[in-house]
Amino acid sequence: MSRLEEEYVSINGIEQFLLHYPKAPGTPILLYLHGGPGSVESLFAYELDNAWGDLFTHVHWDQRGAGKTLRRNKRAGLPKTVDQMLDDLHGVIGHLQRKYGIKQVVLLGHSWGSLLGSLYVFRHPETVLAYIGAGQVVSMLENERTAYQETLAMAQKAGNQAHLRTLEKMGEYPPGDPELLLKLLPKMRKIQEAYDNGPVSGSGLGDLLHTLRHSPSFQWGDLISFMQIMKVNHPLHLEMLSFNLREFPPHYKVPVHYILGEMDTITSTSLGKAYFDTIDAPYKTITTIPGAGHNLMHERPGEFAAALRAVRQTL
Repeated sequence: MSRLEEEYVSINGIEQFLLHYPKAPGTPILLYLHGGPGSVESLFAYELDNAWGDLFTHVHWDQRGAGKTLRRNKRAGLPKTVDQMLDDLHGVIGHLQRKYGIKQVVLLGHSWGSLLGSLYVFRHPETVLAYIGAGQVVSMLENERTAYQETLAMAQKAGNQAHLRTLEKMGEYPPGDPELLLKLLPKMRKIQEAYDNGPVSGSGLGDLLHTLRHSPSFQWGDLISFMQIMKVNHPLHLEMLSFNLREFPPHYKVPVHYILGEMDTITSTSLGKAYFDTIDAPYKTITTIPGAGHNLMHERPGEFAAALRAVRQTL
């Protein structure tokens, strides 16, 4: 198994957890921004390392309100705003610059992490070598509207009457009340995951625990953080619902690479492709992985690694 390094770094008043998979000196540093808010990737990073090999020294950050950072700080470190998370991210990148003696990192944002990553690139392009968006968020409300229609079509094609009844009971979706939408999201995600793929998305608690128990970074106390995701990240979930990437001029000062799952029912691939077409960047590429869902890096590890290899060759 590859060598790994764990550390807590003091950033913006709390101890924040970083997991490193170091490679040879001079290898580009890739910072992975996990989804959620609150869904840490560090516990699954060993699987990514097996697939990615020596492409990057990849670093996984348990964000404020997530994973080991939540466990270390308890209520003192609960997230409040997206701006606060962006300040944290800037502090993490500053630490990586000093630790590795570099000026820029490759930023990979998945799902909620793609929201953070996109906003960060607009604010601090000088610190980013390239941006990679996976499960890219464009507009949360438009995404939910599109995802509902796509999920409804899949349920009709499958002839799943239970799913069709649940979707019908939701009424007009997404509702205008943000609190009501947050209450409906778990039901919506459960149905969506039935048409998704992968060991992390919708395959059941047993498979999830099996994956976790083989993680070199896993401790049983980490399960507590999973159980608190929605509660402690509630302010971020509410703020996220109003996010729309189209409100910002699509002018990127860094190369942009999208890697999307063809069957992603959580963040609509059609919306991601449409937005990508509007992007003005020094260099941009888009890869769609056939048959992959929202957690495409786990569902199709070989294909995702190939897409990353193509990105690496452009650096």
